[in-house]
Amino acid sequence: MCILGLNHEQNMKKMRLLTFMQLAEGNSEMTFETIQQELQLQDDEVESFIIDVLKTKLVRARMDQAAKKVFISSTMHRTFGRVQWQQLRDLLFAWKNNLQVTQEGMKTVAAAQIELMAQQ
Repeated sequence: MCILGLNHEQNMKKMRLLTFMQLAEGNSEMTFETIQQELQLQDDEVESFIIDVLKTKLVRARMDQAAKKVFISSTMHRTFGRVQWQQLRDLLFAWKNNLQVTQEGMKTVAAAQIELMAQQ
């Protein structure tokens, strides 16, 4: 059904995806029952919904069908505010520091190799 150029089914799908992402930000694991209740899905729609979510690559997760659970390892933030910018900044600084440590380690190894070759 389209009203004003909007497709109700597509809108519902997008809202469910955004809601799932918001839930996933605060939970490392969710039951199928929780997903079904929070997203107003039928019991037989939960697995296919999770598969659709995983296809978006906005959420990294593993589905355990036997236990009827989803284990979330990471998710894109639904909003990107000051806190997320600070987290990104901290992550980039840590990455820069790790690269500097690696570079210094490589210099030490290279110097040791040069010294060893000079002794032979």
